[in-house]
Parts: sequence; structure tokens; C-alpha cells
Amino acid sequence: MSGQGRSVAAIDIGGTRTRVAAGDGPVVRFPTEQDYDRQLARLRDAVPGTPSAVGVSFGGRVTAAGEVRVAMNLRAYEGRPLRRDLESTLDAPVRVAHDATCGLLGEHALGSLRGADRCGYVTLSTGVGAALRLGVGGHFVAATTEAGHQLVAGNDRRCGCGQTGCLETLLGGAALGRHLGRALETVEDAGFWHGYARHLADGIANFALTAGLDAVAVGGAIAARRAELWPPLREALAERLTYQAVRVDPATLDEAPLEGARVLLDVPPSSILH
Repeated sequence: MSGQGRSVAAIDIGGTRTRVAAGDGPVVRFPTEQDYDRQLARLRDAVPGTPSAVGVSFGGRVTAAGEVRVAMNLRAYEGRPLRRDLESTLDAPVRVAHDATCGLLGEHALGSLRGADRCGYVTLSTGVGAALRLGVGGHFVAATTEAGHQLVAGNDRRCGCGQTGCLETLLGGAALGRHLGRALETVEDAGFWHGYARHLADGIANFALTAGLDAVAVGGAIAARRAELWPPLREALAERLTYQAVRVDPATLDEAPLEGARVLLDVPPSSILH
């Protein structure tokens, strides 16, 4: 299934918002429906005509067959055959991968990770996602990781996954909104964001060192909105990464998972570990 030179569609289903790009038309955006069947209907309306292929970035873990395994912010989707249902709804072949994996594919093909063989992508949005790419040239494996659910010493917050102390409870928009009692985008306190950056530095350092990564791109809505994160983040990373240097940069694509959903159509299925 190739996306090269064909009338393909790309879909990014996030925990809060959905984005759809088809051909050269504008990106269509709408709030993600918590009801699975209503979401399928919205996607049918948003995708014009019958595309030749559809790449889908999804904010949760899926199986190789495209069934939703875990979606902490879209619980009603769990256990549903997303790929099969989208193929029926859109009358087109569909590939589905985790949104962090798609963000990684997009940034490696077109963004800040170009040329890096051992690299990772971290997304900060409704939740925290991460994926890594290991290999050389066209021979590689890209895999979703659970970096957002690494345990942080001294953190007693209960995570939606059932664990206590997950990094996501310190960085994820939904978890922080519940903890703070208000939407994260309304928080302007500089001290809060300085602390956020240091927690993020711990998570990135652990993620990069464990996998032996050379470069990491940080994307997602929170990273895109908060340029003030970068000075304290770089300072904290310099303090922590004294053993192995890792290049950490903002994602350069505005819609990395959406772009990666297009790239997914040209990647061999054997290169994606779900």
C-alpha cells in the first residue's frame, strides 16, 4: 500500500481533537467524539470522496490488526476493530499506528529527526506518548514505548492506567487538569512551567539513555504552545545527560502525527511494532 502520488487521506485521532487531511485540501479539525460510532460518522463526513488509501494516527495502543488495545482518554474505543471499521466506513484500505509512532515517522521523514538512525519522539498533549526508531536507512524498526508510564520517585499521584507515580500525571494535559482543577492551558505561573520542564527532562533522559538514542524530538500541543519550556528544559538536560550526549529539539512539523500518518502508508508493516 503506497501513499506516493496517490489520492490518500491522513487522519490523526487524538484524545481531544481529530485532524483530517485529504489530497491538497485544507486540514479539517473537530473535537474527537468520545462515542466511537459518532466518531466514525464524523470521519465519513470529513473525508471527501473515496481515497485510495488512509493512514491513521491514533491516540492509544493498537494491535498489528488495527484493534484498539488501550486508549486511556478514549475508553469507549478499547476493544474496537478501528482499522476494519474505518475500511468499511471509508471504503478504502487503512493503516493505523499509535500517534507517537506517527509523529516519529513524520519528524524523521520531514522534520528535526532527518538523518538520525537511533531517535525518538515525545508528544505532550492530552496524554504523554513516546516512540523510538532503531536501524539504518530503510532497514529499521519503529515502536511505541510506555515512556509516559515510567515511575517517578516521590510521585504519589494515581494514573489513569492504574499505577501510582507515572510521569504522565506530571506532564499530561488531562491528568494535570484533573489535579489542578482547571485546564492546563489556563496556567501561566512561571514556577509551574519551570517545574514541568524539569520533570520532562527526567523523562526524556531516562527514555533516551535506556534506548541509546542520539536524538529526540518533542512535539504535541503543550510543547507547541509553551516556548518558555525550552530554556529550563535545556538547562536540566545539560545537568542530567553527562554520560551520553543526546540532541533534544522541538518538533519542526506543525502536525507531525498527521504527516506521519501519510508516511505510514509507505512503511513496510514489518517495520512497525505496535
